[in-house]
Amino acid sequence: MKSMRSGLARTRGLGAAGSGTETFWRQRVTSVLGLPLVLGLLIVFWKLAGADYASARLLIANPVVAVLMVMVIVNFAVHMRLGAQVVIEDYVHRPVLKPLLLMINTGTAYGAAIVAVLAVIRISAFG
Repeated sequence: MKSMRSGLARTRGLGAAGSGTETFWRQRVTSVLGLPLVLGLLIVFWKLAGADYASARLLIANPVVAVLMVMVIVNFAVHMRLGAQVVIEDYVHRPVLKPLLLMINTGTAYGAAIVAVLAVIRISAFG
């Protein structure tokens, strides 16, 4: 059977979603970046084990720890958004519902990231 796609479309390899492999690679990059970030976060959690509230706030106020936490938050917010986006694009077929769910997905992921980053900034700036 002959394809309905033009030669240019086949050459670009954009596929049904129109974005090619960009989302695929972004998700893989955030996964790989997440590995050392999680290891750093596990070290922070290990240091927090058995600590009282004041000690935990003091550790989180450390600029290195605060930057690590912000990097973890942003990285996994992007990773979460991309993962949910793929599911929505693949399994939601209603033309009105798909863009709405994609907007909700983006807003939820970035909204949660903003709230979490602001919490880290508040702890690190104001103790």
